[in-house]
Amino acid sequence: MLTVNRVLTLVFGLMFGSTAICATFPVYVYHDDAPYFIDAKEDLSEQWVRLFNQKQSQFQFQLQHIARPDLNALVEKGQPYLILWANELWFKYRDKKVMSSSAIFWDADTLVSILNKKIHFRQAQDLEGLNIGVRFGHYYSDLNPLFKAGRVTRVDAKSSFENYQRLKAGQIDGFVDSRSTILYMQDKQILTNEFHVSLTPQDAFSRHLLLSHHYAWMLPQLNQTIEAMKVDKTWQAHMQQWGLMALVDQFELELEELDEI
Repeated sequence: MLTVNRVLTLVFGLMFGSTAICATFPVYVYHDDAPYFIDAKEDLSEQWVRLFNQKQSQFQFQLQHIARPDLNALVEKGQPYLILWANELWFKYRDKKVMSSSAIFWDADTLVSILNKKIHFRQAQDLEGLNIGVRFGHYYSDLNPLFKAGRVTRVDAKSSFENYQRLKAGQIDGFVDSRSTILYMQDKQILTNEFHVSLTPQDAFSRHLLLSHHYAWMLPQLNQTIEAMKVDKTWQAHMQQWGLMALVDQFELELEELDEI
């Protein structure tokens, strides 16, 4: 389906060739933790969008931050969307037509606990009877049934730092966070040796740019640019800056999971 912006882009392209006015589209980021969002400082999301816009001229992206519950509602209403740093698994039950770019990099959700009360996590059932901090509005495939049954107490937080503070205060037994955010907190010495990070991930996944069906026409250019960015020295420097190089090609994703939703 051609949107009004896409039609205008094609018309200008026919009229003016390489001087065509390039249409701009909003890209949503619901993450509100580093490295994806840092108030008053350039973050990974801004770096990704800027480099993407520099790498191609077919269309441009403009970053927009949005709360996860608001984004969930937007998707469920069938409105057009582009979502950065997401995976189909988290949105497919809200929009069966959701589309995905090539993987940008790999990540995992991992359990953090206090070292002298560390949780030996291997499977979701290991958390039974515990108070576990998670992120408000986020979906956890293996933990949700245990939350619903009351076998694990779900404690929602608005930020990773809030979970960190609750763990230090003894208000929760552990919290689930992305490996990328954990690596950032370790690199900045927020998470010190008094904390235990589980070696077994709660969930491994790849991060993509998700598209509603309205933007299906973008996919070829999207994927081409994402692949080019992977070998770009500027992007690699950004990944190194945030301590994320360990996430490149680290995990394998079982895509069969997507069909079970």
